[in-house]
Amino acid sequence: MASYSKRIYKSWRVSVALQGDLGQAFDALDQAQAYAQQLNAAGHPLAQIRPYQSTGWQARIRSKLAPQLTRTFPTKALAEEWAKAREGEIVKRQFIDYREADRFTLGDLLRRYDSERLSHLDVHDPDRARIAKMGRHPITLIRMSAIQASDFAHYRDQRLKGGFVEPKQGGKDSNIWAPVKGTSVKRELAIMSNVISIARREWNVHMAINPASGVHTARPAAEPGDERDRRLANDFHAGDEHRVQSLGAAPSRDRRQSPDAAFELDPETAALLSMPQTEQQALLRACRYPEWFRPRKKDVTPSTLLARAKKSARPVVKARLRQGGGMWALFSLAIETALRRGEMVKLEWAHLHLNHGNGYLMLPGSITKNKKPRMVPLTLRARRIIMSRPKVSSFIFATNENTIKMAFSRAKKRVHITDLRVHDLRHEGTSRLFEQTTLRAEEIGSITGHTDPRMLRRYYNMRPEEFVDRFAKSRK
Repeated sequence: MASYSKRIYKSWRVSVALQGDLGQAFDALDQAQAYAQQLNAAGHPLAQIRPYQSTGWQARIRSKLAPQLTRTFPTKALAEEWAKAREGEIVKRQFIDYREADRFTLGDLLRRYDSERLSHLDVHDPDRARIAKMGRHPITLIRMSAIQASDFAHYRDQRLKGGFVEPKQGGKDSNIWAPVKGTSVKRELAIMSNVISIARREWNVHMAINPASGVHTARPAAEPGDERDRRLANDFHAGDEHRVQSLGAAPSRDRRQSPDAAFELDPETAALLSMPQTEQQALLRACRYPEWFRPRKKDVTPSTLLARAKKSARPVVKARLRQGGGMWALFSLAIETALRRGEMVKLEWAHLHLNHGNGYLMLPGSITKNKKPRMVPLTLRARRIIMSRPKVSSFIFATNENTIKMAFSRAKKRVHITDLRVHDLRHEGTSRLFEQTTLRAEEIGSITGHTDPRMLRRYYNMRPEEFVDRFAKSRK
């Protein structure tokens, strides 16, 4: 049964020029000020607060078939119209409660998803980092009852083109978001769509449709290079003439170096780099022997020659104990086992078992991406790589993901390797399992952790010449 009462409301209204969907009214001034500051930080400096007083009619519906409903209207006629419509829906069992959708914004749902569903992941997890970045965009301030597919389409186009300005806290300088590739936008839209789906199913946030889904918001078209198929080259000349000359250029970060001085690599090192080698050899040498790639002056003084002689007379430090030796072992193991970067960072000595053949790694579900334990058999080379690591902690590689990323970037620059990522080593390892073993695809998937055969096929990047050779050998 519906009841009506006349009330006088005193509130504070936050208004934004040209964007009425962001304006809201608040009962307390501090709430209005906090919301206005949030809008200003998100790039809406025109948010203003004004005192507001209105007279309205409150309609209240009490029924055993639905929760108590209350809503205020400027006139009694509108209140009666709304009450009759809701009572009819309740009687016909067609009532849908949109109060939670009116209450929460997209940012509220993203933060709840991060705290409830992703709290077990590392702070630097890609999905958590994306949610933190998306939370600073104005789209996250829109109420779920008002958000539309056009809002997500605008977000998609803005992320592809770039140019969104994010004011820095406590300063006038602005941080401009750079354009991103379509694959990044697809992942962000997928997270929003997943969060809305969970909210509709489990959090009582009723919406007629999921506006972020691919049905209502078109995804960016695929571009060349979206699907990675990068392999390590078998014939890579890291030390040809022009590469060696560029490696011997003057260091740009050393202020004591004169830009007019002539530099060169050590002659023995230059000769070694000029020899034919694989891209894997060049990359691992750049990780294991960074001192090879430090140029030295051509014109030297007697004191410099004496210092070089003293340095040559020092005892040789084992390669595995040198600076950068851990990265060499980590990248080598990634190629041998197709492990993910995050899995190698969390790999412990307790996960290593050497009582069967060459041994194996038993990865618990707490460190794998799909939260399922799996066994990774070790080759003889992989076993030797692990056993060469010093036991300084419970972890085999005492490092973090950001350190791996930076070390990989420096190693690539030393030998001028382009278009290669750390995750490409997992593609390389998976492809070698197909090429160098007779295991079935299901068995290889159990090693790499791919439960979807389609994803496993994406990680198998065959070389045409090797596939042709295998085809010729398979002929009867």
